[in-house]
Amino acid sequence: MPDTPLDPVVEKRLRGTRLAKRIYAPRTLGLLVGGLCIGSALHELPTPPWVWTLWSLQILFWSHLAYWRARYHKSPYHAERQNLGADSLLGGFWVAAMHFNVLPSIVVVTMICLDNIAVGGTRMALRGLGLLATGTLIGMWLISPGFPNIVPSATVLLCSLPMIITYPLVIGYITYLQARRLSRQKTALIELSRSDGLTGLFNRRFWEDQVAANLPTDSPATIALLDLDHFKRINDEHGHGVGDQTLRTLSSLLRQSFGDDVLLGRYGGEEFGLLMPSTTLDQAWTAIQRFQQRLRHYPPPPPLSRMPTCSIGLAAKSPLTRNHEQWLLQADQALYSAKHAGRNRICIDGAPTSQTTLDLG
Repeated sequence: MPDTPLDPVVEKRLRGTRLAKRIYAPRTLGLLVGGLCIGSALHELPTPPWVWTLWSLQILFWSHLAYWRARYHKSPYHAERQNLGADSLLGGFWVAAMHFNVLPSIVVVTMICLDNIAVGGTRMALRGLGLLATGTLIGMWLISPGFPNIVPSATVLLCSLPMIITYPLVIGYITYLQARRLSRQKTALIELSRSDGLTGLFNRRFWEDQVAANLPTDSPATIALLDLDHFKRINDEHGHGVGDQTLRTLSSLLRQSFGDDVLLGRYGGEEFGLLMPSTTLDQAWTAIQRFQQRLRHYPPPPPLSRMPTCSIGLAAKSPLTRNHEQWLLQADQALYSAKHAGRNRICIDGAPTSQTTLDLG
């Protein structure tokens, strides 16, 4: 049964919460290894105590505060975008606080831009650069930085390596997991678009597409249309729940009987279609007879005492068949003949009515 659609407001909030969870771990790691990179540069400068205090507070608390804020905000997505803006603003401040030390400044700016691009693309990256510049101006106003250190010291270089190596790897792995999740969602959507929600078989549109695709091939093929006899009585006497379970039971038996070699579809309410590629009419006749024998002894869903019988119409592909609609019409006419002759029978398109299976009792 398909999932119940979520309210758009609820779905938007869930997307924002998922974004906050996805960013939480990278932000925590980025603050740790990025703090090491920034701290190594600050250590070589006359850094005021209040700057060290801000450095410590950001490393210890900011990722947790940002996640808590986004999670409980009325719009988690917008809260997380604001958190990324704060990351950019603070990153600009640290660039100035490091006196524009080239290597750690490039590392900080690059990683912040990477975060913004991952969340919001080019527009978010440009917004982040603007906030970086604003943060840098604030830092210059508060600290009055000196000339940048073009050649990093060994300490700064070594302390920058964890950020340069670890953080992109983590972002890449998270992106990979996200791509896998999206791939699974895409696969699930494709399955939903071509499957019948009740039985799990192909829906009519997709099944007919497969019939049409098979028609131009050179190999033989046969289609069968199957209709449960007196199915309305089950719904009337036992309710639609039992009727639905009967359809699911029949679908399960069809899968067991024909496997993956036959394309099974729900053609209508209690009507099913079977596309049997590389199968002659005689081979299809034999396979359908075996199926009917299995159906006769197959355990029904309670409270039924036995599975309902079925009428089946067969039509083989012919060089004279102009299109798949004609092919389906031939099978449908054969199905009508089977029902008209007394049900619980197999009829072949164009064959005399006498060439049908007898009632199986």
